[in-house]
Amino acid sequence: MSLLEIIVISIGLSLDVFAVVVCYGAVLLKVERSKLIKIILIFSLWQVGAVVAGCWIMRIPYLSDAVSVMRPLWQLFTVIIFISLGIYMLYKAWRNEPILERLSDVRAGQVCIAACFTGIDAVIAGVGFGFMRTIITPVALSMLIITVLVVIGGIYTGYRLGYEQKTKAYNIGGLLLLISAVNIIVKYMAVSI
Repeated sequence: MSLLEIIVISIGLSLDVFAVVVCYGAVLLKVERSKLIKIILIFSLWQVGAVVAGCWIMRIPYLSDAVSVMRPLWQLFTVIIFISLGIYMLYKAWRNEPILERLSDVRAGQVCIAACFTGIDAVIAGVGFGFMRTIITPVALSMLIITVLVVIGGIYTGYRLGYEQKTKAYNIGGLLLLISAVNIIVKYMAVSI
């Protein structure tokens, strides 16, 4: 996969994180640097760890051999993964669950649980990257940089504008993942047929 494709998918995945941290920003009385750094570290480590774990799953010798033998089938699985993630994010936007927006403190335990749940999408996407035989280093760096920027942007967006911005993030993230799936169909699967 090209660097641009990796970045687009990373942005799509990170917008799930954005939607979550917007809700955290919406309930803060004040954005404290130490709390912001903790949130950045927790989400960044989870996202990078999850996508790398997903990629490494496909490096298991038996699975790696299977990917080499049936490349078009695994590319189809990658398309299914990104379409499913995109539809899931669009569903979360459509569902638009309201939150009680009252001032409170954000605890590290809450952040870890939220990071774990958003990391599930990253693990699944990592498996998709593994199916495509994508080099892990650019994927991990892309996820790291984009997640850091998204967490900072999400906290301040929620702090200034409220939690309603999460729906837009889910919509954009879902569309980016669907576009990535179409790109894989056109660029990779059409060539192998």
